[in-house]
Amino acid sequence: MSEEFSKTKKKLNVVALSISTALFLALFKISIGLMTHSLGIIASAIDSFMDMLVSSVNLIAIKEAEKPADKEHLYGHGKIESLAGLFQSVIISISGIYLVAESIKRFIFRVELEHILVAVSVMIVSMVITFLLVLRLKRVFSETESLVVGTETLHFTTDFVTNGGIIAALILVRWTGSSLWDLAVAFTIACYILYQSFQILKKSVDELLDRALPLSEQKELERIILNHDPKSLAFTIYERAKLAISGLLIFILKSGEKRIFQKLMS
Repeated sequence: MSEEFSKTKKKLNVVALSISTALFLALFKISIGLMTHSLGIIASAIDSFMDMLVSSVNLIAIKEAEKPADKEHLYGHGKIESLAGLFQSVIISISGIYLVAESIKRFIFRVELEHILVAVSVMIVSMVITFLLVLRLKRVFSETESLVVGTETLHFTTDFVTNGGIIAALILVRWTGSSLWDLAVAFTIACYILYQSFQILKKSVDELLDRALPLSEQKELERIILNHDPKSLAFTIYERAKLAISGLLIFILKSGEKRIFQKLMS
């Protein structure tokens, strides 16, 4: 078994673990959120659902990256990731808008929370599960140095912190008797979800429309190529293709590994 194959298998396994964990947490939280009427927990459940979608796209990205280019897809199959991202951004945006509307509604027509101690217990369990997943993701990231796994680690680390904020809000609700703390956390998470969905939408549209790279990234491409062979034909290719987002040279930039370029040019 080659080293690259072993790394790919580790990445696929840990991302699949992320998907199953996020799905479990989403179902776990939504059931308790509906039982306790905590909009903060419902918002966290939607956030976990968002993580599941993002992880699913990452899984597709890893699998598609392994497929070689063919006559019909000269630059590989990277646009599948962009299409999936476009779809998930719409779903996430709808969820975020719902949370904002529900927060405003509950601010006007107050809803009392129930079984707060149960809600706190559920969030503590969620934090423990998320913490264990983050440890696993960090270990695989250190072994593979995968950008996808690094993104997964960041997402679930953010979830861990968010869960802590929800626990603090529930304790304040229990202590003060005011459900406004729960609404404040829910509204904050909703804004975060909308922001993330906008970023995903923007990235997907830019890649589908082949938007030009930032100048700094174009310079990085030039540096990688020139470090390999300043007189090679690749520099001419770069000059003609540097405005394209999808393509062979962008793959080189994202990988950040000169050996890939050397292999392709050999």
